[in-house]
Amino acid sequence: MRDDVRIVEAAEDDVRRFVSDQYHRRHLLVHLGERRGILLFAFRGAVFLGHLFLRLAPAEEQELRSGLPGVPLLQHLRVMDEHQRAGVGRRLIGAAERRLRAMGHRRVALGVHPANDDAIRLYRRLSFTEWREQTLMTFREDVGDDGRVVREEEPFLVFVKRLDRPPPG
Repeated sequence: MRDDVRIVEAAEDDVRRFVSDQYHRRHLLVHLGERRGILLFAFRGAVFLGHLFLRLAPAEEQELRSGLPGVPLLQHLRVMDEHQRAGVGRRLIGAAERRLRAMGHRRVALGVHPANDDAIRLYRRLSFTEWREQTLMTFREDVGDDGRVVREEEPFLVFVKRLDRPPPG
């Protein structure tokens, strides 16, 4: 892992400038516009490496609101293809965890598609544990070529990490 990665808080103009993927761009702009949390960007020099949204607002899913009340969520972790497997995602998650600890949070949660084995391995290596074995259902909203929003249900597993313990190593 190279140590020249810089993590910064991003704003709506940064999303418009650096996020080209329509799905992530739309969601990040909505989250920021509705003040749901903090967006972190990773850079190496002037090169954009990826992003992570730290959701501080209540979860959209009722099961999460009732089962993990007040627990912030890590969402929309994306590392650009050419920068994957270089520790960028790990750095973004670490920066989010440090912010949450400083804010007094004791846990953080995230959702991942059950078929995303690489992400699940990463989260387990970072001391995340499954909140429960069953998947939850959420929804994914994509924008079609005609501009219409298409909403589809999608399963996800929830992982939780305690932040009140010192990080390993």
